[in-house]
Parts: sequence; structure tokens; C-alpha cells
Amino acid sequence: MPTLPHTGLQTPDQPRYEVTACRELILLRGTPFLATISHGHREIGTAQNYGDGDLTEFVPHGDFDTADFASFADACRLDGKPVNLSLLLDLLIEEYNVARSLRAQLRNGRTMLREVTADGTRITGTAAIPDTAAGRKRLREALGQPLTPGAVTEFWNGTSWEPLTGASES
Repeated sequence: MPTLPHTGLQTPDQPRYEVTACRELILLRGTPFLATISHGHREIGTAQNYGDGDLTEFVPHGDFDTADFASFADACRLDGKPVNLSLLLDLLIEEYNVARSLRAQLRNGRTMLREVTADGTRITGTAAIPDTAAGRKRLREALGQPLTPGAVTEFWNGTSWEPLTGASES
């Protein structure tokens, strides 16, 4: 099963569902959003969340058979465990948002940093792309990474997440 790079979500080879657009509204009490879910070039529905603590919902478009999407969700895994439909939608949206942010950073010769702990992954900052082990070490020291004891700090090298430590230090 392919593993998505930013969330670790494992998905079946086919069909391929993904978020192709997402609109968020930052409010004091939450962040409601509406995301477009597509299969290839076909928009099949939306993921909606009102930012009030409730689960993210899938709303199909037209004649799309929701059983196909439910079967896809049933086949997905995160850390080897099944995911429910709401978590699947949240992970697809996170995958889209991180990829979009990374593209913007890479256009400016920068990248994003993230910490990976036993409890999950979180984005911690941005930096110029370190191209040597010495550059990674300087960046790690300058930023005081990792911020969480025991965490592994990674940066996006343009194709995958790579530890901020040098090969001999990991």
C-alpha cells in the first residue's frame, strides 16, 4: 500500500482519492473548512467541518456512489490500524495543506521542519534547505531542534522527509 508522505496514511493503490481544494475560515472558536474531494479529474464531493468539535463529514456530489469511498476508507491504515471516514478526510486535508505549504516554501528556496514524536507529527518552522550534514547540524543548533525531548526533527528535501541529523549522527 502506498504511504502518503506528510501524514503516513496508507492507501490502496486504486482508486486514488485526494483533496484538490480547501477553504478555511479562522475564527475565535474554531476553523471551519470546506474541501473538494476528487477522484482523478472528477469532483466526487466535499469534506465539511464547522469547526465546532464535531467530526468532518463527507457530502457526495451528484450520482457518486458513497459505498466506493467508504470501501476506500475501510482499506486505509494509519500506523497499521484502520481509520474511520472522518479521520480519513482530516488526513487527506492535512496532506493537501502540507503539500501546498511546501510548494510555496520551495519556490523561495526554503523548506519546512517537522517534529516526529510517539504522539504524532507537527510542523515546527521553516528554513533554507540545508544541503550538507554540516548545514543540517548548524540549522539544528541555531533553531534549538528538536523542541521536544526525544523527538526527531525532519526537513522536506524536495521529495521526502529527511532527518535534520547527519547520516553519521542518526
